[in-house]
Amino acid sequence: MVFRGARDTYPLRGSPMLREKSKFVRHEACPECNSKDNLARFSDGHAYCFGCNYTEQPEREPKLKPIPPMPPPPVNLLSFVDCVPLTKRGLDKETTELFGYGVGSYNGSTVQVATYRNQRGKDVAQHLRYPDKKFRWIGDTSNIQLWGQHLWRQNHGKETDIFCVITEGEVDAMSVSQVQGNRFPVVSLPNGAQSASKYIAANLEWLRQFRIVLCFDSDDPGTKAAEEAVKVLPYGRAAICRLPRKDANEMLQAGEGAQLKDLLWKATPVRPDGILNAADLYQEMVKPGATKVCDLPWPQLNSCLRGFRKGEMVTVTAGSGTGKSSVCRELAHHFLRCGLKVGMLSLEESLQRTMQGIVGIEVNKPLHLDPDMVPADEVKTAFHSLFGGGRLFLYDHFGSMDPDRMVEQIKYLADVEGVDVVFLDHLTIVVSGIADLDERRALDVVCTKLRQVVEQTGIGLVLVSHLKRPEGRGHEEGAQTSLSQLRGSHAIAQLSDCVVGCERNQQGDPAERSELQLRVLKNRFCGTTGPVDKLLYDHESGRLTIPMSHFFGT
Repeated sequence: MVFRGARDTYPLRGSPMLREKSKFVRHEACPECNSKDNLARFSDGHAYCFGCNYTEQPEREPKLKPIPPMPPPPVNLLSFVDCVPLTKRGLDKETTELFGYGVGSYNGSTVQVATYRNQRGKDVAQHLRYPDKKFRWIGDTSNIQLWGQHLWRQNHGKETDIFCVITEGEVDAMSVSQVQGNRFPVVSLPNGAQSASKYIAANLEWLRQFRIVLCFDSDDPGTKAAEEAVKVLPYGRAAICRLPRKDANEMLQAGEGAQLKDLLWKATPVRPDGILNAADLYQEMVKPGATKVCDLPWPQLNSCLRGFRKGEMVTVTAGSGTGKSSVCRELAHHFLRCGLKVGMLSLEESLQRTMQGIVGIEVNKPLHLDPDMVPADEVKTAFHSLFGGGRLFLYDHFGSMDPDRMVEQIKYLADVEGVDVVFLDHLTIVVSGIADLDERRALDVVCTKLRQVVEQTGIGLVLVSHLKRPEGRGHEEGAQTSLSQLRGSHAIAQLSDCVVGCERNQQGDPAERSELQLRVLKNRFCGTTGPVDKLLYDHESGRLTIPMSHFFGT
């Protein structure tokens, strides 16, 4: 069919409503294919695109009302259930009559029957158990209660010290009830362990009045279901009963009813993750923690921090060009001389520069300025003396890197190569390539990952971090460092065990330009902070040394 508009002839699409007479109004851009004028708009509101066949219905077209679903056909519940004792299961008639659990006939087969009620207390469904242990539901299970819930309404809405046991199945529920003289609340899940969290959440208001004991099967599905279900229940009022046999009924059949009762009453509430009782933690207290592995090379810093320890994260921070990398190279050289294995991820300098810096410290010459200032044989001897034992590992990479990749590199160094301490220079460049996160959030993520590595592997980790520019005098002009000036993220200060600031006036007189003040900004181990060693850069040796005035107090 076509439509003859004011100017052109257009095909009609869609419902019969479009076949009614309407007039072309204008051409428009199509929201589907983004063409500028392929969409024809008509007076009744409908539209059609000649480019992609996109269609809009007229404004007056009535919306079709959804057809309500047909209600399920009624299912007649078994009207006669004989509540006989279940001898093989160890269950007496008093218990089966209390719960209304009995034997009936369905489609010519003898079945055991558990009748379930809805939230209004009406019988709505039955759980049938065949002799071959297969199960079947009849009736409406869409809004059923926990089985047996209707028997225990006397304290509804009031929190009591009575505990209610939840089991996986009806037979287990009756077993638990029977060993307690049928005097305390016991209910069953409708569909076993897999339904635990669903039905507990649906009946939580009723359950709140009790302390809860989960008595599930002792197999893996039951154990996992109990651990998940307890998260749904109020903290401190839910316990898990661990059974020595498969389930409660198996204990009843074995004549262990008294033991089952004892286990139920002694079940202790499950604490939230991470909450522990100190009485259980003596071994945790006395186990070796972060222990000192060597001294630090500068006396006041060493005294303040009480030496260097593995299992800690240390951050070295300063303004740009102040001397952070020089401090790290001095520390790396010192650790190598102390017999430690060292890893270095220097992301802003070449492998050559890193090795020249460390070997230069060994020969007391700035080799990076002139490699020929020291005879080649002396350099070679120093190189093999430092590195010949295979105790230094370098990462051949320049610029930003994926944080997860970086973490894997550090884990490898710790777990495979047995490295004691890793230097990461510097933190900001790691996150510079993360496009979908701002710097602060990216640093939060990276610092958390690095802290986890330290906790998992026990290595020492030395980070280099930049400072943001303060108001007034900058750090390059000797401004004092502080934790609040760490660039990008508070996580750096929060997750570090120690933060050391470096202060140097690069614009001062020659003497000032050569002085580097170390300042401990954070010291989790013992709390001591403040200015420590003032180091002097020796242009002749390329070393950070302690001036003689430091020793004589002048």
